[in-house]
Amino acid sequence: MKGKINKNWITLLILALAGGLVYKIPYIGYSYYDAIVEALGVNNTQYGVLTSAFGWASFVCYFPGGWIADRFSPKALLSVSFISMGCLGLFYSTFPSYNMVLLIHIAYGAIVCLTYWSVAIKAVRLLSTGGDLGKMFGFWEGGKQISGLVISYSALAVFAKFNEAKLGITTIIIIYSVVLISVGVALLFLLKNIKTNEKTAISIKDMLTIIRDPRAWLIGAMIFSAYHFHIGLNKITPYLTQVFGVSGTTASGISMFVLYVVGFIGAATAGILVDKFGSTLKVVRSLVVLAIICMIAYIVVPAKPELSFVIIGIWAIAQFANFAIRGIYFSSLGEVNISKEKTGIFIGFASFVGFIPDTYYHIFMGSIMDSNPGATGFKYIFAYMLLMTVICFVIVSILYKKAKAYKEPELQA
Repeated sequence: MKGKINKNWITLLILALAGGLVYKIPYIGYSYYDAIVEALGVNNTQYGVLTSAFGWASFVCYFPGGWIADRFSPKALLSVSFISMGCLGLFYSTFPSYNMVLLIHIAYGAIVCLTYWSVAIKAVRLLSTGGDLGKMFGFWEGGKQISGLVISYSALAVFAKFNEAKLGITTIIIIYSVVLISVGVALLFLLKNIKTNEKTAISIKDMLTIIRDPRAWLIGAMIFSAYHFHIGLNKITPYLTQVFGVSGTTASGISMFVLYVVGFIGAATAGILVDKFGSTLKVVRSLVVLAIICMIAYIVVPAKPELSFVIIGIWAIAQFANFAIRGIYFSSLGEVNISKEKTGIFIGFASFVGFIPDTYYHIFMGSIMDSNPGATGFKYIFAYMLLMTVICFVIVSILYKKAKAYKEPELQA
């Protein structure tokens, strides 16, 4: 039994290391916003369209991706996913026409959600031996941050050597792409097929049952509101450069620290707390309160260059809460008694609802920034994020109360 547990954690490590690479290319603007906008020759709104196109493709593919996760080998799907993403990245590095870049983002979103997202989450849940589900999800999310940290700081060191931003960002995309392809090939040899004792045959009736299940909608709504907080925090990098006068290289370095180091600490800590207190939703609710406090602070702190260190400090606390929430919200499936055999399709539907912000939020924020230059636009974004975190608190509270009523596993019949 001990050997099986050790093998499960080794497999989790492989999934975490690989997962840290997945969103590097479509969301490269999170750390190199000014550089990628300059390289593409677009404005804030146009770049928002690109990331929203990725979001739309993801949105359409989440639900069928869940069905695929319950039907095919995780090993094969994940390998195909990483190799395909790497190939798209190499094409992206040539900076073709805007329309072609748009198609690349659409294709990338489809690949991620059809062959990676639900597959990886289901794999993590199946690796759990019972009382370690929270830690499994927390350390998976945290491990992705460590993987991302190593790759990102290596890329930043390369970027800093180039005087021309376009050449630097091109090199970084190529590095990410080569690593993605290498990981995809390596997974064919390193990753064992993850099996469950339950046989799954997803029918149309099962899918309709899940759509009617309030748990799917509530978990989806929890993710939906929390995801606004997650995406919005990535505007702190341009907030520091455009309003506080922090250099692009310095802001990117700080961004990587709060994303990956603080992100790892947050996700791992949350996983441990879930297993200690026995409730994912109770921990998430406390973390959302911390997120609300951070957003209030961002709104009230004056946009003065001498206060940049305060903004960075709040950023670190906010990212702790952000990745702690992200690291454990799918472990709530066990708390509301969702059976493992339907994990993939359930995650697919909850993600379909939860990640809707990808379809419009980037355009929304880009438009606000273009229409309200300087600190004003960012303050409007922070106010919207505050609203969504308050909504998230309400939803999690409702879900926590209802969770106690679910005694029978989902779709037992």
